[in-house]
Amino acid sequence: MNVLIFGLGVNGGGFAAAKYFLKHNHNVLVTDLKSKNDFGKAINILEKLGAKFRFSQHLVEDFLWADLVVKNASILPNNKYLQYAKKITTDFIYLFENYTLDNIKIIAVTGTKGKTTTTHAINHVLKKEGYNTKLVGNMGISAFEIANYLETNKKHIDYLICEFSSWQLRDIFNYITVDFPHTKISLFTNLLEDHQNTYDSMERYLQDKLSLFTPNTEIAICPKGFLNSIKEKTHLKKRNIKFTDDKLIPELQNKPELIPPYKALLALNIKKDIILKHLNSFKGVAHRIEWVGIRDNILFVNDSASTIPEAIEFSMLHFDKINIHLICGGTDKKLKTINMKNSLSKAKSITLLDGSFTKNKLIPFLNKNKIKFNGPYNNMKEAFDTALSISQEESDINMKAVLLSPGAASFDLFINEFDRGNQFKRLAKEFIDKQNI
Repeated sequence: MNVLIFGLGVNGGGFAAAKYFLKHNHNVLVTDLKSKNDFGKAINILEKLGAKFRFSQHLVEDFLWADLVVKNASILPNNKYLQYAKKITTDFIYLFENYTLDNIKIIAVTGTKGKTTTTHAINHVLKKEGYNTKLVGNMGISAFEIANYLETNKKHIDYLICEFSSWQLRDIFNYITVDFPHTKISLFTNLLEDHQNTYDSMERYLQDKLSLFTPNTEIAICPKGFLNSIKEKTHLKKRNIKFTDDKLIPELQNKPELIPPYKALLALNIKKDIILKHLNSFKGVAHRIEWVGIRDNILFVNDSASTIPEAIEFSMLHFDKINIHLICGGTDKKLKTINMKNSLSKAKSITLLDGSFTKNKLIPFLNKNKIKFNGPYNNMKEAFDTALSISQEESDINMKAVLLSPGAASFDLFINEFDRGNQFKRLAKEFIDKQNI
């Protein structure tokens, strides 16, 4: 079979797909508008397995050649080349169409923010309870890796915990030829404005998110405001729809990001005390309010996965009693700054990373509200050094934090948000390690 990987991607999805089909002795061609130099060692690995590549352009003849086109989620459905594809698939579609998952309990998670933390926290608790679990989806684990596991391992998967972006759900329901599988739990964390550079409205964005809820959903978990929409989509009785915001949970008062996984685990009939015990040992996820370390009463926090303006407010809630030296800014996703005033006003200092969002929206917003800032800087080192220097100038001895919470995408200056976060962590660790020299 001739397989065309349409978009290798910078987060590994295309790599996993290419590797899977190469190992099954199919002919694989990868096409991507980026250059070869953008992908590093991944290219060498795939070349040794027999892959062919076409960089910096797409050709109609490649799509006519292919029996199967594996579409990257970031490619819009109206891309002109897709009209030439004989068959279109994605990693999730391939898994759902080709493998029997009836004996595996599926926990499916979507929402604007908190998806990755929710899936990892659920996974952490279930593993602590002795279940064989697998994570898959938008956190960077391709469903082709699950397909490979099912083919090569005899050990049964008890729970498959899936994180779905709106783009992934859009593609699934555009191209899948079978019913969406039965889900033990479908969970919707929240809705915030996002991806308005690729959607024509918030309504369309929400529609893709809520497509996760089908008549094959056993238990739905969501904020109260989505009860009627989810009832209509799933035909569930109200007792089978749980809410993430129905009552306070004192033990998680300072960790609101753990409430959705807590509610999911309760729905699996795990006892409250056991859930809280295991969540207490959950260390979080990289790039999401990640504590890098402390030196001289300065805490360094990497929240590079904060890619929408509202995420800054959520991040700062975790540090409401200490001075925050905030590093923010980046690439525009056609989002509004209207909800940023409260969080930006709280910051002891603001240092800006350059980018289209910073120039076109953030700086005018800061100037209008007479909020001081430093920068913008076109690299992480200058931004980090500035924020660090300002924090060191504080005369008090109380704890303070240098917080990277951009509130914007990363592509003007970085490969992706993980590259942005890794650069921040490297600089912070270098500073912390000097204490021991």
